[in-house]
This record gives sequence, structure tokens and C-alpha cells, in this order.
Amino acid sequence: MKDFLAINESTLVEDTEVDCDLYIKSYVNGNPRYVLFSHGGEMFRGERRKQLIESNIKKLYVYAKSYKTFNDYQEQNLKKILSDKGKSSREKSTIVYSVAKNLTQELLNDSKSGVKVERVSSWVENTVDYILHDEKAFSNLTRVTAHDYQTYTHSVNLSVLGLLFGKHLGLGPDSLSSLGTGMILHDIGKIEVPANILNKSGSLTSDEFEIVKRHPVTAVNFLSKEDNISEKSLNILLQHHENYDGTGYPNGIAGEEIHLFGRAARIIDVYDAITSNRAYRNALKPFSALVEMKNTMKNCFDVELFKEFICFLGNSPHK
Repeated sequence: MKDFLAINESTLVEDTEVDCDLYIKSYVNGNPRYVLFSHGGEMFRGERRKQLIESNIKKLYVYAKSYKTFNDYQEQNLKKILSDKGKSSREKSTIVYSVAKNLTQELLNDSKSGVKVERVSSWVENTVDYILHDEKAFSNLTRVTAHDYQTYTHSVNLSVLGLLFGKHLGLGPDSLSSLGTGMILHDIGKIEVPANILNKSGSLTSDEFEIVKRHPVTAVNFLSKEDNISEKSLNILLQHHENYDGTGYPNGIAGEEIHLFGRAARIIDVYDAITSNRAYRNALKPFSALVEMKNTMKNCFDVELFKEFICFLGNSPHK
């Protein structure tokens, strides 16, 4: 039997074409059976949703090999999904995060095809609009962020937290778009770091650390040729490891020399890293993470911005 993956009925948008076959799961003598609900390329109409609702069916299934096709469908219809008043804020947040996670994983795994900045920008713009207009976005987005560290989930977490923090700081839509884009792409330079170094569970040697330290410059070189990425976004790529006292890398700049977005990225980068499970340490709870950052890394951060970040997290029931 081919592997199937579940999708929520709520992710489907009426009057859109779904490019993969959809199945309903039933049981015969206790064994699962997948029955075709609609063919790939078929329009999902209102009467089809009514049929699911009347049958109390909340999950459909796609072939595992078709899951990327379905992810692409969600990405292409994200604006419609977020404007659908019939979907809850929790459902929207889950879809926002899922789209970003799959997009970022694809970009990191297929760097030879180039980074499709317009796809990233589209996700950011839709997410900014959602965050600015849905008062429940904060609590729901912080609930769905992943707690197991992967480069792609870390990048999405940074963008989600960065956008929410940016809203807290009173940034406008254009600035938020630049912030969110820079955050989600901040580690794209790690595509040039060998996997055995990137995934090493123990401490890095000095030579290995020198290789890792190249990733901010690599990222900027990789993306600076793109016409549709702002200077503010590039600042995040270059400066997210710069410390406020000048001891960071790659350029050892300090204080106000570091762009506001770079200073914010430094805080959120560390916070997400130590509140996620890593191969060499378990995740810290948010309060413990902030205490550790304050006590052992104070030189890394703009103190006033760090205080503001603490206030921002005080409004969140979750990471």
C-alpha cells in the first residue's frame, strides 16, 4: 500500500484547482482503505465542502509523493486562505507556518536552482497582513513554532518571532516585510557549510568554526545580485552574529553601527536556538533562556532592545 499523508479539510480553498488526488480514509474489517474523493486538477467547489461537512470528515489524504504538490497549492493560495473568514486563527497560523517551513526547506535543499526571493517575499507580505489584522495571530503563531532545531525551522521561527516583535515595536508594513524576509533568509549562507560540520553534535574545532563564520558573507554574496531584496534585509544576513560590544563576526562592528534589524536578529537568533532541542543540549524554558542570555551573553545585545524583547515575550503564553 502506498503511503498517504493527512491534510486538514480546512486548508482547501473553494473555487480553486487542487493539482493532486485527494482521498478519504475508511476502514474495512479494521484495515484502512483510501477512497478517491477528487482527481488532481479538479476544482474544489462549495458543494464538495458541504459533502465533507455533512459526513463530518475533517481530514483528507494525499499520496506521500504528492505532498510537495499540495504544499505548492497552499503556498499559491495563502492569501485566499488567510482572508477566509471561515477559517480560525489557529488554522491560519498552522498553514502560515507549514508553508514557510516547506518553502525554507526547499530553498536550503535546492540552492543550485537559486533562491526564489519573490516566493519568500510573497509569504512575508501575506504573513505581515495576517499579523497586523488578526489580534489572535500572536498567540497562535507562537503556539505552532517548532521546538526541535533544524536550520529551516530555526529560520522560520526567526521570521515569525521577528515579525511579531516588529509589530510590537510599531514597525510599518514595509519595514516588517524587510525584517521578515531577512530573518527567514538569515542562514541561507549555510548552504556552503559541509553537512558534517553543520550537523555535528559535539563542539566545533577552531577550523570548523572558521568555516561556519563565513556564512553571513556567503549569504550576502549569494543574494546581493537579487533585485527584489532590500538593504535592510541584507543587513540581517550580514549582521545577525555581530555583538553589541564589537566581539562578534564577520566585521566586529558595535553599538549603533549594527542596524536595528541586525540587533533584533541577534537577540531572536540566540533565544530560538536555546529554547529548541539540540543534539548537545535540551531546550530551555523561555524564562530560563532569558535569564541565561542576561547573565552570560549581556555583551551580545543592545540592552534596551533586549528589555523590550522581554516585555514582548511577556504577552505570549508560549515560546
